Amino acid sequence: MTPELVTAVSSIVTAIVIAGTAVAAVIQLRHMRSGNLIEAILSFRSMLEDDEHRKANRLLRGGDLGRELENPEFRRFLYRISKKLPVEDVPQRYIDLMEAAVALGNSFELIGGMVRNRVVAPQIFLANYWWVVTNTWARMAEYIAVARRYTGADSLFEDFEYLTVISEEWAKRHPNSYARGVARKPLVNSYPLERETWLNEP
Repeated sequence: MTPELVTAVSSIVTAIVIAGTAVAAVIQLRHMRSGNLIEAILSFRSMLEDDEHRKANRLLRGGDLGRELENPEFRRFLYRISKKLPVEDVPQRYIDLMEAAVALGNSFELIGGMVRNRVVAPQIFLANYWWVVTNTWARMAEYIAVARRYTGADSLFEDFEYLTVISEEWAKRHPNSYARGVARKPLVNSYPLERETWLNEP
C-alpha cells in the first residue's frame, strides 16, 4: 500500500469517526433536551399544585378578589402597599387575597418568560395548560389593571399576559385536542342531565 493510499484511507476513516461522533452528540443533545423539557413540565405541575397555589386558586375561583376590588378600603390597601406606605390594621382577607394574586401572577409570569424564550416548547405547555392560564387571567385581569395603575408599571405580569394571549390563540386553533385520525371510544351516559330532578333548582 503506497503512502498516498494510506493517507487517503486514514482521512476517510477519520471523517467517518468524526461524523459518527457528531451524530452521537446530536442524539445525546436531543435526549438531554427531552429530559429537560419533561423536568420543566413536571416542575410547573408541581408548582401550580402545591399548597400555596391550591389555596390561592380557591380564593380566586370564588370571585372574592373581584368582589373585594369594589371595596374602596381594599383598593386603598393595595395602593398603599404598592407605594410602600404604612398600612394600619386591615382584615386578614385583604392580605390573603393580595398574596394569592401575587403568588399566581408571579408563577405564570415565570412560566410565560420560559415559554417566550423557548426554554419550554410552547406547543407542549399550551396543549396541557392553556385553559388554566386563560381562566386564571380572567379572574385576575381587573386586579392586574389596578396594580399596573398603582405601580405605574405596564410591564407588571407582562409575560403572564403574553402567555394568556398565546393560550387564547392556541384554543382557537385547537378546539379539540384529541389526536386526529384516531378512533374514539363510545361512551354511554346512564345519567342524562335532563332527567336529573335537581337540574332546575334555584
